[in-house]
Amino acid sequence: MTDEGFERAVRCHADRIQCHAVWLLHDREEARDITQETFVRLWERRHDVAEPAARGWLLKTVHRMCLDRHRRLAVRAVSDQNPEDLPAFDRPGGNPESAAATAGLGAILERALVTLAPRDRAAVLLREVEGLSYGEVGQALGLPVGTVKSSVHRSRERLREQLGREGVKR
Repeated sequence: MTDEGFERAVRCHADRIQCHAVWLLHDREEARDITQETFVRLWERRHDVAEPAARGWLLKTVHRMCLDRHRRLAVRAVSDQNPEDLPAFDRPGGNPESAAATAGLGAILERALVTLAPRDRAAVLLREVEGLSYGEVGQALGLPVGTVKSSVHRSRERLREQLGREGVKR
């Protein structure tokens, strides 16, 4: 990857990488640190990473770094977090009722996601939020495609059950 390719990768993927780190760590400051460390590692290995593969490489690296951070720091539980500190993928328009409903649903979804194991949560987020293929998720997490498919399927079922218990209907 050229220096210009590195700059393009930073511009194109920085928000996505940081958002993924926030979802995994539930701590914006830690996510910023991890994101910065991830891009430092990409810079150090820029000659070994092809530009088209940068997105997958970055997601794999940020995922592993977040897991390492979990192990070292015992991150706070989501219930202690301010919901506004969590990423919002869908900002409602100026309708206060819609905004309140979306915020409530977001909090319910976040509580359901935190019940998943970190690897399963990452697989679901990469597949459903980031839109990666099963193969790309497998590559990012270092898992076979079949394992990713079954993990995402089981996680969806768990989320569906949890959301049902919370009163969320399809």
